[in-house]
Amino acid sequence: MVLEPTDKWVLNYADDSCRLAHAFGKDKDRILLVLDQFQPGGMMDLSLVGKRLGRIPESRIDLTVTFGPGLPKGELNEAMLGTLGPDKTTIIMAGPRDLLNRPIRRNTGNSSDSLGTITPEQEAAITEVRFTTGTMRLTLKTGPMKGPLDAMRTCMANLVKEWGLDPVQQAALGARVAPTTSPGQWLKPEDYPAGPLFMGAGAIVRFRLMVGTDGVPSQCFIQLATNSPEFTKLTCDLLMKRARFTPALDREGKPVASYYTNSVRWLVP
Repeated sequence: MVLEPTDKWVLNYADDSCRLAHAFGKDKDRILLVLDQFQPGGMMDLSLVGKRLGRIPESRIDLTVTFGPGLPKGELNEAMLGTLGPDKTTIIMAGPRDLLNRPIRRNTGNSSDSLGTITPEQEAAITEVRFTTGTMRLTLKTGPMKGPLDAMRTCMANLVKEWGLDPVQQAALGARVAPTTSPGQWLKPEDYPAGPLFMGAGAIVRFRLMVGTDGVPSQCFIQLATNSPEFTKLTCDLLMKRARFTPALDREGKPVASYYTNSVRWLVP
């Protein structure tokens, strides 16, 4: 299925993220593409929303997302399925993806920073995004992405200011905040809350930690979460207790305050 856009891009200045959304197709084929960004860089979380997607019966699927044309094929990763609203419209949460389809290092921290920058020419060359599963072949004709991504950068710069940081300094850091231990060990199976575990319930929690010059987190914020309040406070409490970092460094090698973002998927096996 190949779908053309049916309206303009919409940019939402959310409380702790920036969101681009665009609708494609009409009537029963209408699908909404959502791009969420939680820190500056070339990586965004992708979601698809639409009743047409309800034909996929699984709760998790293997999904390939490829920006193009002419770019290498994207990685095959697991995506989560859920529903939105009273009419139970299907949402596919594809998770973090790189706009140039570069492999993302998992559990390493601010992974979008390790991917390098994306140039305006590369952004303008992206005119579509393809989604492939075992049962679906979907191409969304986005048009050149330079304009929407320029707007997204402005949103992110304003957001970094709201965090109490200088976006110019943060963009020019000599070294980013880096975990001193594996983030995969900060939350453990025995931390799973008993009630949701008994019910087989899970959650996806996107978080931001503010990290001081000593490498210790000073605050934890939930940037985005599925409707599972049992997990949000628990996630922040455990991260504040266990997460430790080497601090960010400016161009002169001096420690400066910065931030760390990542996500947690609470899933019952």
